[in-house]
Amino acid sequence: MMSDINSSTFKLNKSNDGIHSLLGKKVAEHYLDLSEKNTTYKLGRLSENYFSFTFSVEVQKDGEKRGVYVKIPKTDMRRSNRTILPIEIEDTEMALAEQASLKYLEKNWHSDDLSLNWVNLRGFINEYNAIITDRVVADEAYSVFRQWDLKRRVGLGIYSRRLQHVMGRFGKALGRFHLKHVKPAKLNLKNEVPKFEFYFREIAQKTASTSSSLIFSRIRSLFKLNLNGLIVQTMKGIDVRNILIDHKDRLTLLDPGKFKNTFAEADLARFIMTYRILYWGSGWLLFVRQPDNKAEAAFLNEYYSVCSPASKNLLGLYLIKEQLKHWHTALDSLAKLSWHTKIKEWVARIYVNPFYERLLTLELKNLRQAVSCE
Repeated sequence: MMSDINSSTFKLNKSNDGIHSLLGKKVAEHYLDLSEKNTTYKLGRLSENYFSFTFSVEVQKDGEKRGVYVKIPKTDMRRSNRTILPIEIEDTEMALAEQASLKYLEKNWHSDDLSLNWVNLRGFINEYNAIITDRVVADEAYSVFRQWDLKRRVGLGIYSRRLQHVMGRFGKALGRFHLKHVKPAKLNLKNEVPKFEFYFREIAQKTASTSSSLIFSRIRSLFKLNLNGLIVQTMKGIDVRNILIDHKDRLTLLDPGKFKNTFAEADLARFIMTYRILYWGSGWLLFVRQPDNKAEAAFLNEYYSVCSPASKNLLGLYLIKEQLKHWHTALDSLAKLSWHTKIKEWVARIYVNPFYERLLTLELKNLRQAVSCE
C-alpha cells in the first residue's frame, strides 16, 4: 500500500545529518511500524552523488528484519554544495517523474519469468522530496559485471556465460516493454542536428584534439541518411548503474527516470553505452578497453528476438550521439574538479579524449560499413 506522509508531521531541519535522523525515524514509524513494542530501527549511511542522496532504514522485531530505501533526487550537485535543502522545482520534477514511471511500470512491465523487475514504490515525502521504495538486498550490477568480466579474462568461462545470460534476459524484458506501444516512423535528422552541433562545439572548446575535428566531419556526413524506425516509450534511467543483482542473478531495476516517446534505439544506445564504460573511472581502463562484446551482443539478440528493428543503422547513429554526450559530460565533470589546471589537461589528453575518440572511430567505421551494404 503506497501512501504519503502529511506535511504537518515535519519540522524542517536544514542540516543533512539532522534531516537524515529525523526523516529516517519518521520513515521507520510510517512505513515499518516502529511504534510496535520491542522494535528497534537502524539508519543506513547517508550516501550522496551528483544527483541524489540515499540511505536505508531497517527495523528489527524478535529477530525479524524489514527495511526500505530512501532516495532524495537532486538535479545536479556538481556546481553546488551538496545539501538536501533547499528543494528546487527541478528536484521535485525529477522525483515526480520517477514516481510516475515506477507506477506505470508496475502495471506494464511483465518479466517475472525472467527474474527481473522494477523496485516497488512505497510512497513519497513532500518536505524532503524523498522517494520511499522497498529495500533490495543485492549488489550493484555495475561492480559485479566488472568482476565477472575480469574473471572471464583469466579463463573462467562460466562468468562470460553468466554475464551473457543476464544481459540477454534484460534485452528480452526491454523488448517486451517496447513492443507494447509501437509506432513506425521515419527519423528526421534535421531535428537531431542542433544536438549534435552542440556536442561538437562544447567538445571542441574543451579539447585541442586534431582527430576530434575529423570525427566530427565524418559524423556530419551521416546527416543525409534517411532511416526508418519504431517510436516506443523510452526511459532516461536505462543504465547498468541502476541495476541490482543478487546471489541468484535476479535483477532489480531502479530509477526509470522520465518517459519519452522516441525511437527505441535511444534506450538501446543508452544502456549499451553504460555497459561499455564499466571500467570508466578506474585504473583498469588503462589496460582494459571495454567489457566482453559477447554480452552486449546477447542483449541485442534477445531484444531483437522480441522487437525487430526497422533499420539496422539507426542504432549506430544513436550510439554515436550517446558517445558524444558521454564525452561532453566527462570533460564537463573534469572541468568542475578542484584539481590543478595542468593535471586536468593531462587527464583529458591521456585518459578521456583517447577513450571516446576510439569508441567513435570504431562506431563510425561499423556504421559506414553497414550503410554501404544496404
